[in-house]
Amino acid sequence: MSTLIVGGGSFIGAYVMRDLLRRGELVVAYDRDVRDNAVHRILKPEEVSRIAFVQGDVLDFIGLLQAARQHDARDIVHLAAALIPTCEAEPALGVRVNVDGFNHVLEVARTVAARRVVWASSIAVYGPQASYAGEPDEDAPHRPTTVYGACKSINEYMADHYFRAFGVDSIGLRFTVVYGPGRMRGALAYRLGRELIEKPAYGEPARVPAGDALVNWQHVEDAAQAVLLSLRLLAPAHSRVFNTGGDALRVRDAAAVVKQLLPTAIIEVESGQGEGIARLSIERAQRELGYAPRYDFATGARASINEYRRWRALPPI
Repeated sequence: MSTLIVGGGSFIGAYVMRDLLRRGELVVAYDRDVRDNAVHRILKPEEVSRIAFVQGDVLDFIGLLQAARQHDARDIVHLAAALIPTCEAEPALGVRVNVDGFNHVLEVARTVAARRVVWASSIAVYGPQASYAGEPDEDAPHRPTTVYGACKSINEYMADHYFRAFGVDSIGLRFTVVYGPGRMRGALAYRLGRELIEKPAYGEPARVPAGDALVNWQHVEDAAQAVLLSLRLLAPAHSRVFNTGGDALRVRDAAAVVKQLLPTAIIEVESGQGEGIARLSIERAQRELGYAPRYDFATGARASINEYRRWRALPPI
């Protein structure tokens, strides 16, 4: 039996597969790009050689079903998505990939009687922080401001429907701004990681956007931890969706942390305010999954800087 990673070439997916391989499990990466993705940047060649790559599109239900059957998928991790920029520019495509694609995964899980689907939801289902009193939990109302967030909101409903109607066990994880070595795409999250961490790690001048935005920083190792904890849960999940996350810190304050780590770094911080949510309750994930972020931003930034530097044979800080 194997774990089928849909969107297996993704940033979070690479770290999940690395940890599954280290536990001796069989891993199948289903993705449109199977030759040059995050996996090939993050995993060692020996680890990559142990992955069964299947080239396919999440919109191809038959191809996805064949992959699940051929490789005897016990669990499915769904990480394929059209991100915010694509959804805003091409909303019809965004809905097809994010909603129809996810429904394909649920239907495949139903057809092959998979044990569990673990999938990426997002804090984008929430509205701005000012819309909520305190730190909202999973029962707070959805007020998405993007097509992407609206897609994730309907995905959460569909996951619940498939559980109630067909017994498909799933766990949705609301990730925040996930950063760390190897991120290759995304709008603000990619730019923040590139300008705030990667360029300073290499001694390159950086220009960081949205300096006044409050961001919830989730190190990729913590995001992967949430997926692995969800896979390891033996009984059916009591809840269908969980908030996850890490440190809530303004971008300019995060830049100050990086400057402390790299005093010679040249980092220009642009003004700009974000409207997303950054402070939210993760108590349910802590209680039911055992989720506990291992990285505050300072620890995560140091680990990321050192990994980037290792890639170029530079000494750690």
